[in-house]
Amino acid sequence: MAKRSHRSKPVETEDDDGTESFETYLEYNRVLRTWFVAFGVGGPALFLVNDTLAQRLVAEGKLRLVVLLFLIGAGAQVAGALLNKFANWYVYSSALDAENPNHWVYRTAEWLAGQFWIDALLDLLTIGVFGYAAWVLLTVFANA
Repeated sequence: MAKRSHRSKPVETEDDDGTESFETYLEYNRVLRTWFVAFGVGGPALFLVNDTLAQRLVAEGKLRLVVLLFLIGAGAQVAGALLNKFANWYVYSSALDAENPNHWVYRTAEWLAGQFWIDALLDLLTIGVFGYAAWVLLTVFANA
């Protein structure tokens, strides 16, 4: 585990391989993705069970837009989870397949598994579309 210096900056030790930080990253990633998907599915579900909300959005011509934005955000998270699932399965599988670990599928999976920017881009897309959906909702109901 990393020790702290007087400046609160981690000082690397021989036994610090980054595993603890990666496990923390995985936990935050899991929690954030769960919240994103719940929010993305819960938003449209709210309009299905609350006629007043749905009717106000229909009257303003914004229901389809708001539902689409929520579904795009949730879909981006599901796409990211699928991409990570398949890439990591092939990375794992390549460790077991000693005969052909250089196959293009394994090399592609290894590359995808190492691309943090893909997750970051999908998270930013999700935040953007959810933020825009929230803005549309606020402006519609502020004018009520």
